[in-house]
Amino acid sequence: MEASTEVMRALNGLLTIELRAINQYFLDCKLAEHWGFENLAKRFHDASFEEMRDAEKLMDRILLLGGLPNLQRMEPFVTGETVQEQFAVAVELETRAIDQLHSAIRIAEHDGDDGTAVMLREMVVEEENQLSWLETQVLLIERLGEAQYLSLQVRA
Repeated sequence: MEASTEVMRALNGLLTIELRAINQYFLDCKLAEHWGFENLAKRFHDASFEEMRDAEKLMDRILLLGGLPNLQRMEPFVTGETVQEQFAVAVELETRAIDQLHSAIRIAEHDGDDGTAVMLREMVVEEENQLSWLETQVLLIERLGEAQYLSLQVRA
């Protein structure tokens, strides 16, 4: 099987975002762990590994379609110095990933690549769930206050 240049470019673009997310969430995990927020650390750890599974799916698809996964293109990432900043950066990342997934789905559909479109639609649902969780955490901080919210993150 061989994919169009546009599909390959879209898949590698998504891979770049996933690689950023792996690193960003893993650093968020280690910071939360260091700060004593065990619940939050576990959630960020799980998110990092979920992004790794997504990166693996993209790599497998790129290889199946006769391409070469580009692991050399790395985006710089930032992490928040507070939990609220971490959530803000993560919301931006997930929103961007969802937008890029929608674009990649349109490209795959235009090129008649149904397999890629189906795989990406499944990934959209996962990313939307992650974004929803992040937005809920932001709302909880607003409603409970930062101190109360963080007190709920101390024990796993």
